[in-house]
Amino acid sequence: MKKTLIISALLALSACASEIKEGKRVFITPSDSAHLSQCKMLGQVEVDAKIFGKWNATEQVAEIKNRLRDAAAQAYPSADTVSHSDINIGVWGAPDANIMGTVFKCFK
Repeated sequence: MKKTLIISALLALSACASEIKEGKRVFITPSDSAHLSQCKMLGQVEVDAKIFGKWNATEQVAEIKNRLRDAAAQAYPSADTVSHSDINIGVWGAPDANIMGTVFKCFK
């Protein structure tokens, strides 16, 4: 019984929102942001948007944005901005399976 409680507690903790790691230096913005025209496009990143343990859309979107920032920083070390299109929350309350982001270098 005690072992089951410990495992359950660990699983519950792992479902919490992840912190931003490498992506702390990457700014996130919608893809229609006016300032992107002044930026150099570096490429694209794709993140897995299957999120378990997040029960509302706000938490899911925040986690997706964290993942985009981290993916941009990992794939493009000089990146400082990642843009995203609308993050669609489906009929069942879950986001699209994968989310694409476009990575930019905007600041010197």
